Amino acid sequence: MISTSTSAPVLQCRDLHKSYGDISVLRGVSATVHAGDVVSIIGPSGCGKSTFLRCLNRLESFEQGSLEVMGQAVPGTAMHWRNLRQLRVNVGMVFQQFNLFPHLTVLENLVLAPRQVLQLSLAECEQRARHHLEQVGLAHRSAAYPAQLSGGQKQRVAIARSLCMNPAVMLFDEPTSALDPELVVEVLQVMRLLAETGMTMLVVTHEMRFAREVSNHVLFFNNGLIEEEGKPADVFTTPRSERLKSFLSRQ
Repeated sequence: MISTSTSAPVLQCRDLHKSYGDISVLRGVSATVHAGDVVSIIGPSGCGKSTFLRCLNRLESFEQGSLEVMGQAVPGTAMHWRNLRQLRVNVGMVFQQFNLFPHLTVLENLVLAPRQVLQLSLAECEQRARHHLEQVGLAHRSAAYPAQLSGGQKQRVAIARSLCMNPAVMLFDEPTSALDPELVVEVLQVMRLLAETGMTMLVVTHEMRFAREVSNHVLFFNNGLIEEEGKPADVFTTPRSERLKSFLSRQ
């Protein structure tokens, strides 16, 4: 991936390989992400997009290649728990499913991780939580339980929860795929606003309009490789590979 930034990369991986038994899912993926980049990752189902994202904060191990986050090398296999915890502080993740604790209120869901992991005071945790709930338009729902929220609201709470850890990079794994179509817009709007604030983001998405309008770089995955990449205007307007042309024609 080519960036115009001259700063040190926030995240850099080279030649990542990941297999499940005899099935090769990533077959040599390399990417560089600088502060403020918004990278959309597109491609057909089963091409390795989500696995790639999960390797970046070590929810998945990898067998070959190198990964650096904030200048620190991240091994592909065993990691000390303190290093793994710091990695996940730096690299937040929002999943397809919201993964909120159903027995906790919205505010309690947001306070939990910074209180336990970052060892912040309750007052500071609640201040962060209320700030980010305001940011995602849900300050008025702080006392609600997840069962009382719509799917779009739950996903916005999940985004706010990740923001409470003050990550350097945010990973989004198809954050709108579990939502009804009318709820997709509200989540994408929050993500647009985050991009405008300069948040560094990698987004696995099937929302081509978001990828075209919000990203500054697009990665097209196919068969465990980045088959094509570039600026959105180039990728969507003048795709080079036949597979990308075929993929875009069906969107």
